[in-house]
Amino acid sequence: MTQPPVDPDDPIAWRGVAQDTPVHTSDGEKVGVVSDLLGSDDEDIFHGIVVHLGRLGHHVFVPADQVVLMTRTHVDVEPTSAVIHALPKYQDVAEFEVGTVGTFRKHLGWTREKDR
Repeated sequence: MTQPPVDPDDPIAWRGVAQDTPVHTSDGEKVGVVSDLLGSDDEDIFHGIVVHLGRLGHHVFVPADQVVLMTRTHVDVEPTSAVIHALPKYQDVAEFEVGTVGTFRKHLGWTREKDR
């Protein structure tokens, strides 16, 4: 049995979106590309996307409730281009946290965060 062809503009889950996927605003402008997707793999919770605003631009965070559509070819967001460009610069959080480490003798040390 053959599978029907996959339409690249069909909606997909947040985990299926690739980095460098173009991001379009509600006024139709391409403002940048997906730099990172933030969420919890364990709980399957999507928090939002980090958008890189062009070659010389900075990174901004767009929360999940403002992401309208995610496909293999593009991501659509609710804010306009002007609103996106006015967002504050995204500050990446540390990927490590203090936790219990050590196999035989437990002590405080740096552990990798489970979710970002």
